[in-house]
Amino acid sequence: VRARGDTPDIEEPEPTVAESDYESNYNYLLSRLAAMDQAIHKLNVGHYTLDVKVSQLLDRLLRLEGKVADVEDSIHDMSNFCRDNRKEIGRLEGCVKGQKVGQKCFLVYRLYDTYVGASQKCQERGGRMAMPRDRREQEALAEYVKLALPGSNWPVWLGINDLRSEGLYLFDDGTRVTYFQWRKHFLSSQPDGGKRENCVAMSSDDGDWWDNYCDRRMYYLCEFE
Repeated sequence: VRARGDTPDIEEPEPTVAESDYESNYNYLLSRLAAMDQAIHKLNVGHYTLDVKVSQLLDRLLRLEGKVADVEDSIHDMSNFCRDNRKEIGRLEGCVKGQKVGQKCFLVYRLYDTYVGASQKCQERGGRMAMPRDRREQEALAEYVKLALPGSNWPVWLGINDLRSEGLYLFDDGTRVTYFQWRKHFLSSQPDGGKRENCVAMSSDDGDWWDNYCDRRMYYLCEFE
């Protein structure tokens, strides 16, 4: 019992317990793990979004590849169509503008080219280099070339060469030549070029054959069937 005048007792606050280092570290780790979990979630969302976009892009690329393939097929078909037309036009031109001999038509082109180049040009036009196989064709060609190239002596490529073996003359289609019209003269008898001159040309003035350097550029004669 307090007496009058005594100072009342003051309740002292309960002492607080300081957070231990263990609990502090534990809470810190929890907060870091939570932050990492959020970051991983964002990465997963981003990865999923990227995966969807990549899938969409691949799908578009596949469709584009299909369209490109269709275009390439169309271009290929058009190229074949143009090539076939070019060959057909070449054959018609050969018979309309050139000389018909039996079942063949011959046309001389006043364009300069090598033996190989002339062979390619004839094939592109739907024919091949002229290959006179007998006296009848040779005489008809000689007369035609002389009329087509008047006023001078022009050498004109024929489809004959001995490139495979010296002295073995073959037509441009690989068959063996059995009829020859070499120039025979005491000053310049043909062939006289040896291994240097392996391709054959016809003289426009007399139809005789001469061996020549294959890379020489001259007129050429194509045949069409």
